[in-house]
Amino acid sequence: MELKRHFVMAPRCLATGFFVRGTGHFVIRRKENVKTARHCEIFWCVGGSGVIRWEGRKYSFRPGNVFYFPPGSLHDITPEMPCLDYHWLSVDGPHAPVLFDSLGIGPGLTGAGSCPEELFARLEEYLADSVKEFQLKALNVAFEILTRVVSPRPDRLSVMEQVKEFIDAGFHRPELNVSSVAAHFHMHRVSLSRMFRRRFGISPGEYLSNRRIQAGMSLLSTTGLSVKEIAGQCGFASADYFTKVIRRASGLPPSLLR
Repeated sequence: MELKRHFVMAPRCLATGFFVRGTGHFVIRRKENVKTARHCEIFWCVGGSGVIRWEGRKYSFRPGNVFYFPPGSLHDITPEMPCLDYHWLSVDGPHAPVLFDSLGIGPGLTGAGSCPEELFARLEEYLADSVKEFQLKALNVAFEILTRVVSPRPDRLSVMEQVKEFIDAGFHRPELNVSSVAAHFHMHRVSLSRMFRRRFGISPGEYLSNRRIQAGMSLLSTTGLSVKEIAGQCGFASADYFTKVIRRASGLPPSLLR
């Protein structure tokens, strides 16, 4: 049984030497049907593990691995327990193989580090729009993904961990909200919320609200600042709203929490 099979195909073909044909995110726990790659395709493992049979050899496919299937090659993929989680990207056009060759991406298995899931999410958004401008943006994101294959970035905080740190550092600003956070990281609000919840088990909006509430309750119990001053220091638009939120969270008004 498949756990996830989500993909987006380009609504139009650009009159360029190469263009993004499609992208997707699959989580599988049974062998895929063997099929022939029509375009240049890469699979980037996110989690779990599997075995890829290609050109008479077996390859262990694990997190951080990228497999490049040139046009005409067979997809023969078997997940290992409990499942195989991967993103894929296909590039079409008469010069697509030249693009991969020029970047130094050879057929077969490559170690490329953590999958840039935020780039795949952005690619999906652009690819779903038929406007030429967005199709070109999709191509630009795909190129960035491909360059990550040949030039892996050193281990660093994941994008969602950066988002969490950004909220921790700026929750005191009333203008900070999910939309402004998404804009700062050049992401769509929906994609940001989905990825943040997947990483931390809570939405970014809920995390921001909880962060403000925790800070407010701490200041109420440890300082002599007025409710208005505390509300301002914790990012609440007004003392009245702060009082309402604190009462809802604790069941008590601020005056009884001091």
